[in-house]
Amino acid sequence: MVADLVKDARSDLINRAKERYNLNDSETERFVDNFPNESTWADVEETAESLGLDITDVEDDDVENYMEMGGVAKGELESSVGPIQWLYDNKAKAYMVYLMLGDTPVIYRELKLEQVQDWTNSESMGEYYNSYIRGQIDDSQGCGCNDDPCTQEDIDTFTTKFDSIS
Repeated sequence: MVADLVKDARSDLINRAKERYNLNDSETERFVDNFPNESTWADVEETAESLGLDITDVEDDDVENYMEMGGVAKGELESSVGPIQWLYDNKAKAYMVYLMLGDTPVIYRELKLEQVQDWTNSESMGEYYNSYIRGQIDDSQGCGCNDDPCTQEDIDTFTTKFDSIS
């Protein structure tokens, strides 16, 4: 009896998702399996739209990261080290950050949510950068640091992703 109720509830969710999002059967089942609580669907929609993704390409981590950053997927900040641009990269499930140190472009590819939150909320972003980012992040996570300069391709990749996110 309980199993029948669960099955009926899931079937109802699948039907609502199918109608609402115009998905095929397998996409609908995968979507409902990933997001079984209909009350979260609006957050999934918002995240997908902001990241320029189909709702079936959004994962729990994407929604969590997007919502934890105040419902924005990218931002630009002024700091004592100059402008800092950041964006959420849904493929890496991490944040990318681009800044100019004088004439040197620097890109970090895999910063954690907490690092970006702390950085954007710090009283001095330049001081935070010097104390907690610069020298603390493995060079393999970015370019422009030490002996690994950013190429124009690195910069263009970041800029293309930044411009594609709403």
